[in-house]
Amino acid sequence: MPRKRQRLPAAARIAQILDAAHIEFSERGFAAARIDDIAWRCGLSKGGIYCHFKSKDDIFEMLLARRLSLPDLHDMPAAAGTSVRQLAQWLLQRLYVVLEDPAAVSMLRLLIAESTRVPALISAWRRNVVEPHLAVLGIMLKRLLEGRAEKADSILIREPWLLVAPLIYAMVAQSIFGDNAPHTIDQRRRAHLALLIELWGGEDDTAGSPPAPAPADGRQF
Repeated sequence: MPRKRQRLPAAARIAQILDAAHIEFSERGFAAARIDDIAWRCGLSKGGIYCHFKSKDDIFEMLLARRLSLPDLHDMPAAAGTSVRQLAQWLLQRLYVVLEDPAAVSMLRLLIAESTRVPALISAWRRNVVEPHLAVLGIMLKRLLEGRAEKADSILIREPWLLVAPLIYAMVAQSIFGDNAPHTIDQRRRAHLALLIELWGGEDDTAGSPPAPAPADGRQF
């Protein structure tokens, strides 16, 4: 049965539509899913969908931006007095939030399945979401390593996509294998941390350093 229609703020209604569309696209595929199906699933009329989105393409593009974007990195710690381990922990604590979101993993699976059917939407997502986020990540990395002459020319600053490559691999493995994935999220995160420390100068940099502050949910490496 469709949900009974409720009066909601625009932001809440858009989120509801996106959630319904995610389910429809995942179950039927992008081509077969219809605006009518999305509207039925969230208890709206077809016109109610068009009040917020121009088309099915518009919905899919916003879904990609909503689920597969890098987190905000503007609250970075001061580089001075912060160890390489702490810097790497700070970054990964934010990046791995996406891997722990089942909806993000599901969206990646949908993206892979639909990439050849909606190339224009994928290109727009890469241009408008992925590339700007990677540019910001490169700037953040450069600032994080400021004053560390031996690390200032890190390959990760020149090619910031390399920093998220292990995360993308982990998401693909999670989407394919699920609970039977060969490594746990924590094992992948620890290996990723070790890789960054090695690339940025080794464990000797961290001797005697206190652990990085834990995120709000208390996760630690």
